[in-house]
Amino acid sequence: MFNSYDLTDEEVLHIIEKYENLINKYSRLYTNGPIDEDLRQEIILKIYVTLTQNREN
Repeated sequence: MFNSYDLTDEEVLHIIEKYENLINKYSRLYTNGPIDEDLRQEIILKIYVTLTQNREN
């Protein structure tokens, strides 16, 4: 889906916003349960780290 893993912060934030519903879906421990905020933050952090791993500082 993504050819390059050196996206800018703005590009990563756009992707996170675009897939917010999916992130929230997978942040629930059980169907229709409350969103686990710690799990949600872990998912977002993993997305950020993965999409910026080849970026030069």
